[in-house]
Amino acid sequence: MRNYIIIISLFITISIFSQKLPNYNKLISASEKLAYNFEFDSCKSLINTAIKLSPERPEAFQVLSKIHLWYFLGSKENNDYKQFFEFSDSTLLLAEKLLDEDEENTDLLYLFGNIFKYRAMAYGTGGSTLDAFWATKKAVSFYEDVIDLDSNYYDAYGGIGIFEYALSYVPALFNWALSLSGLSADQKNGFEFIQIASQKGQLDKTEYKFHLSKLFDEHLADYEKSLGILNKLIKKFPLNPLFHYQAAIEYIKSKNLKLANEELLHVLEINHPKFIQTNSFSNFLLGDIHFRQNNFKLAKEYYHTFLITTKTIDYTGIASLRTAYCNYFLDDEQEFKKYALLAANGNLDLEDDKYAHQMSFLVLENGFSGENKFLVEIENEFLSGKYDSTLYLIENSIDSIKSDDILAQMLIYKSKSLINLQKTKEANFTLEKIDSLEIEYSDWIEPLSLFYKAEVHYLDNKFELAKDFLNSAESSNDYQKKNLIQSYINGLKIKLDKVN
Repeated sequence: MRNYIIIISLFITISIFSQKLPNYNKLISASEKLAYNFEFDSCKSLINTAIKLSPERPEAFQVLSKIHLWYFLGSKENNDYKQFFEFSDSTLLLAEKLLDEDEENTDLLYLFGNIFKYRAMAYGTGGSTLDAFWATKKAVSFYEDVIDLDSNYYDAYGGIGIFEYALSYVPALFNWALSLSGLSADQKNGFEFIQIASQKGQLDKTEYKFHLSKLFDEHLADYEKSLGILNKLIKKFPLNPLFHYQAAIEYIKSKNLKLANEELLHVLEINHPKFIQTNSFSNFLLGDIHFRQNNFKLAKEYYHTFLITTKTIDYTGIASLRTAYCNYFLDDEQEFKKYALLAANGNLDLEDDKYAHQMSFLVLENGFSGENKFLVEIENEFLSGKYDSTLYLIENSIDSIKSDDILAQMLIYKSKSLINLQKTKEANFTLEKIDSLEIEYSDWIEPLSLFYKAEVHYLDNKFELAKDFLNSAESSNDYQKKNLIQSYINGLKIKLDKVN
């Protein structure tokens, strides 16, 4: 009789547990959807219910840790950094207990990969570089264990892909840490893994789709495909300011300033208190939009708001340089010099800030000439997608230009405008003029000019010539705007591969 009672009790316990876990998993799934729509109070309410239902499970604490990581990335508040690690530690402790009982549980191993992925992100943002590398190594190791056990566990490919891609941007200063950790860095491989996870993954599909949208931009300069993904995410999660912000970036690069402006104003309208850095960057981009429309007074106000609210030095260099230019057009020489000096103080790991650093010294040493004024006006027309007026301005000012660097930049804008207007013969003729110029500081002109020649030949169906110029562009691409030009090169490579 006693054995019978024990068996019955065990059956009841198993039955109750089997009923609890599906309910628990549904709560976790629902809470994550709420989190992606930034409905954090409702999300946390579901999480608390899940914890009460199954306090031994780690997934609920993982959601809480992820929320506080987002808070930290969006606000740079130390308290959110601390809370992230508290919830991450709880997740780790509970997950370790479960893994001891089931060492080949792929869901648990993938959870461990995510635990260390998020810790790597936190460490990296917090400036703990070595800790970030070791957390990355652990994350990748767990993802690889998952794939060894189940090659069709597609979410794990996405985890590896994020690091494969991100590590390709590690500054040379930290190559020793990359070598010591034994991690690999491969942009193409990273892109392909994230694409697989975004299409076939089950657990973190939204996250991987967002990463993929950014990589279509950064890796391939395919802003249309990026927007295609982002607009679907925005439709599903309309209250997520990060999706709106990224869409604004793609609209700016697509030269659709009207829609970019709408997306950024939507971010500021949401105005989530935990994402004040996102609001700050939105002000910077609004400054760019009005700068390109030659509305220098309003652009200056947005840049100023960004500079006094940002909690990072990222893009402060380029924002200060453009603020200086605004003051030049507004006839405020004292403020022009002040911000031209501040332009040297951005994050030199970023291409835009590195460019601003260089221009800061050039402008302060040589002054801001009429030639510089013409160049800004032409660049603004070009970046606004007004190709006919870009060509008109160039034709009316080019004969007065004495600086080969400024002349080369004008010819670059002229050639690309002609390409976009499908005038490839004229574009190629314009590009050939650049070859005879003695460029002093705009070294990026050479690889970009070679790329445009490749693009011209591709459009004219001269594919072998296009390949030759593309290879030349890639081999010479080691100056300012390197990452941007490489994204153009990668995008055209794919088009040429399809032709073959």
